[in-house]
Amino acid sequence: MKKFSALLVFIILLSLFKPSAAFAAASLTLSPASSTKSVNDTFSVDIVLDTGGDPVGGATAILTYDTTKLQVQGSTLTPGPIFGSSVAPFTNTVDTITGQIRYDSGTLGTPYTGRGTLAAMTFRAIAAGTAQVNFVFNPSSTTGTSIVAAASGPTNLLTNVGNGIYTVTSGVVVSQSLPPSGAVENTLMVLAGGVGFLAIGLFLSRKALLNT
Repeated sequence: MKKFSALLVFIILLSLFKPSAAFAAASLTLSPASSTKSVNDTFSVDIVLDTGGDPVGGATAILTYDTTKLQVQGSTLTPGPIFGSSVAPFTNTVDTITGQIRYDSGTLGTPYTGRGTLAAMTFRAIAAGTAQVNFVFNPSSTTGTSIVAAASGPTNLLTNVGNGIYTVTSGVVVSQSLPPSGAVENTLMVLAGGVGFLAIGLFLSRKALLNT
């Protein structure tokens, strides 16, 4: 019941959020922002919150990813430490059909100021190509968008997002076919022997002609 009440308060606060003021500079980015992996490789990507020096009470990260190239491992993300390791996220979902991730977390206690990991997600590369992982961000909206909540009131401080792009290779190394070890040497020996026999044959034929 306590967790439900906290979630209700959080949802009400999100519905009241106003677009950020011009001086705000909070950001949500992905780390690493790019990498190259082979099919079947797994790799972790952090959602990094930078408050830009402002104290914040919570954050919502909504992302989309290419389900034809990437597969999220597990049904939820791993919570980061910035709002306290004991704080459970309000929303932590992965929709593997639409390729959308949503993570809401915050605190009703001490606000957070600084730069740290909001959450971490693990992907498995499933097909070769280029896969994008993008934040859903509309600075003029207060619903269906990523948000960084100011601790002082219902204001969205988020002004910048950093998306990710990941290259997946097939992992097959293409190389030229080379003859087995020793094959070249054996071939040269055969050729040398053939030339020797030919020379002997010519010599004997010439000698026979001279004796006739």
